[in-house]
Amino acid sequence: MAFEDIKLHIPSEQGGQRLDSALAAIAPYSRRRLQRAIDEGGVYLNKKRCRKAGRIIQGGEKVRIVVLDDEKLVPFSAEQIVWQDKAWVLVHKKAGQYAQEALHRSKGTLPYELAMALQLTPVQNKHLRPVHRLDKGTSGLMMFCYEPKALQHLQQKWQHAVDKTYWAVVSPAPSWDEMLIETAISAKADRAGRYHVDNQGRASKTEAFVEQRKDGKALLKLVPHTGRTHQLRVHLASLGCPILGDARYGGKKHGRMMLHAQTLHIKGYAMRSKETELVWSVEPEGDWIW
Repeated sequence: MAFEDIKLHIPSEQGGQRLDSALAAIAPYSRRRLQRAIDEGGVYLNKKRCRKAGRIIQGGEKVRIVVLDDEKLVPFSAEQIVWQDKAWVLVHKKAGQYAQEALHRSKGTLPYELAMALQLTPVQNKHLRPVHRLDKGTSGLMMFCYEPKALQHLQQKWQHAVDKTYWAVVSPAPSWDEMLIETAISAKADRAGRYHVDNQGRASKTEAFVEQRKDGKALLKLVPHTGRTHQLRVHLASLGCPILGDARYGGKKHGRMMLHAQTLHIKGYAMRSKETELVWSVEPEGDWIW
């Protein structure tokens, strides 16, 4: 796949033209390709995403065009919605789906697809946010909310009110059966988008349990106690047993990254719910091979 990120200025003499026409005159893309980039959400006008190819420009605007060609999206279906209540929506995310808007697209991401499936109002759509994150390659349970005060309340209680467990397949299998991993992780990623073990980094804690071993691989149950970016991936890679399919952290090539968010347990008070405990569990889908 070819990723490109270019920045341009629209000449003042092009004022009064449509955005797609003005860009076709100065950008290294056809007008049709630019229309698609605009529709997908990869075009920014004065640092704001613009999805109207027919917008009339004034001239002098700063433009950013971000494209990723030959990208294969995993389609969303309403059957992925596991639970709904008030402004809360719980989704069984598939591996390969974007959990949030990407730089090169808003269309096709879970927030976009959810807003369409739920027929949210413009105001609700504006406030729709993932409560927590899952990497694109990770599958499993993911919560969304479109009520800002409710979202803020849960996020403030998150550390003490929420428990999650994950499944992961690693290769090679570790020599240990149980491990408490408490290595700190860098606050920032490197140029390749990788985080690293860093003694001066952010405190991180993961419990890991070997559930099964087979053919040099192991199925692990993971319990994260902190929520650092790429935490599980970094912790396992640092121990020499990267997740299968996680090429960024040294994992062996596979059809998908073998990481799945299996259970989500939220204490009711954190969601102002009448239920004392809210617990969900989903099994990996057919692309999960063990």
